[in-house]
Amino acid sequence: MNAKQFVKQMKEDNQALFTASEMQVEAYFNSKPTQEQLVEHFVGRMVNERMNMTEISAKIATMPASTPVEELTLLTKQAQDEAKHFGMVRDVIEHITGEKLDVEAAIKAEEANPTAKGAALLEKYEAATDPIAMAAYQLIAEGRAEAVWNKMAECIEDTYVSSTYAKIAKDEGFHASIGARSLEQLATDTATQTRVLKLANQMRQDLFEVSCMNTKALPEAQKLIDEAYAV
Repeated sequence: MNAKQFVKQMKEDNQALFTASEMQVEAYFNSKPTQEQLVEHFVGRMVNERMNMTEISAKIATMPASTPVEELTLLTKQAQDEAKHFGMVRDVIEHITGEKLDVEAAIKAEEANPTAKGAALLEKYEAATDPIAMAAYQLIAEGRAEAVWNKMAECIEDTYVSSTYAKIAKDEGFHASIGARSLEQLATDTATQTRVLKLANQMRQDLFEVSCMNTKALPEAQKLIDEAYAV
């Protein structure tokens, strides 16, 4: 199929992952986690935003001088968004606790006992130096983030936290669109499309595992994943 059709199919194939992840994050927040559990949860999300920022920035730093300015501009905007999100999630944590967060200490504590993070896939798949892996990650992981953050905005009762994640979700949708644009330029032949599909299946499994580990694992969500991706 042509590249546009291929990307359209990729988006459709992502929906099972998005739905399963939405189910689990809703179940997590409906379970009424304690303040301590919420802080741990959001510290992990804060660090995840920082990881996204550093990996996207590393990608920009290694791009050749011949890279189109529009592509550089889009990725630079994403790196700026991730930095902004890092601060927004920090503010969420301070809102929950009513205290100023020692960011350095929180990051060190998180690194000593790390929680599952989608951004770890950037390093796993060497996305900073692999344009196809980066584009697939953006389309799948950032698209999933948009869906999950919107679900959080719906089900979290605290209006400050809810409105913050609604804003972050909007940016994640933009980041996913960057990945779609890149794949339309890259996935123009059968060999590349085959590689993208293999990466996509691996990434979807990894991202669902992240969802299981940092929200609330549900058998019905696992069944949805198994049926959609023929595990």
